Amino acid sequence: AAEQISKRQSTTVAESLQGLASGVTVRGGGQPGQEAKIEIRGLKNLQNANPLYVIDGLVTSANRDFNPNDIESIQILKDAAAAAIYGSRAANGVIIITTKNGKDGPMEVN
Repeated sequence: AAEQISKRQSTTVAESLQGLASGVTVRGGGQPGQEAKIEIRGLKNLQNANPLYVIDGLVTSANRDFNPNDIESIQILKDAAAAAIYGSRAANGVIIITTKNGKDGPMEVN
């Protein structure tokens, strides 16, 4: 999915995921400047429908200020068994993002 995301012109992770994964619905916020909402396998609870984000091992709930061009890989955990390691915070699914890092060897500029 990271290759497909890098080909899209989008400003948020939510916009880049739209239409790429089954069971993942992306809906616009409805107000100017409001971020899109990601629902994994439908609405799970009444308080907060946003999934849990894990970016480079750090747990967060924000996706707004994250540059999709920095994504190396992305995984979406949809079922409860896969998301169980994150506890009740993962009731709405988990999006695991690994960002691009430097690599060993001589410097290359593209």
